[in-house]
Amino acid sequence: MKNKQLQILLNDFELLSKTTLLQLQIVTKLLQDNKIDALIAEAEQNEIIIDRLEVKIREEIVFAIFQFTPKAADLRKIITYQDITSNLERVGDMLLNIIHFLKDMELKDKDFSEIAKMIDKMLGYVSEMLRNAIFSFGNEDPNVAYEIIKEDDKVDQLFWKIKISLQQTFANKQLSEEKIQNIINFDSISHNLERIGDSATNIAEATIYLTEGKDIRHGNK
Repeated sequence: MKNKQLQILLNDFELLSKTTLLQLQIVTKLLQDNKIDALIAEAEQNEIIIDRLEVKIREEIVFAIFQFTPKAADLRKIITYQDITSNLERVGDMLLNIIHFLKDMELKDKDFSEIAKMIDKMLGYVSEMLRNAIFSFGNEDPNVAYEIIKEDDKVDQLFWKIKISLQQTFANKQLSEEKIQNIINFDSISHNLERIGDSATNIAEATIYLTEGKDIRHGNK
């Protein structure tokens, strides 16, 4: 019975992971063409799935703890599921935020071409981090997890580079309402991508806790 419950938990977690990564693919496509309404509608449905799975997994975790009184190793894994599920649900929220920002943007504006390239690069870093974070947890691979944590510096650097570039490009210029909205949206997208990078890092840290029993959050070694 315990093994069956843990398998249910694993299956739901895998579905949550796949749906979150699907949202990431939708964001990638919308950065190239943000007028594909079918993708936006699909993303809204995926968010409902992610939210329901997060609630279901949380309930399964509580049930497993109280029903089976798991041993230390199983308990650590169950708690790690909770941490990672919460982070994936937050990633889902942030990806949907980005999709909503993209929906109202003028992506072809030449004044934003360099910013768009940096956003695309940032998305590439974040996508790889998140995929590797899910892989590292599923395979209990701390080596991959440590590499993910190092990669977060690249995301942070791009985040600040985009902020500075927006300031330098548009300072002391008379701007249309559309350009102001684009500035706000690009800044908001970079902010959400930076937070997704943080969530991928959190998943990596949870994997290290699971596999090595070390809590390295907040600078702990």
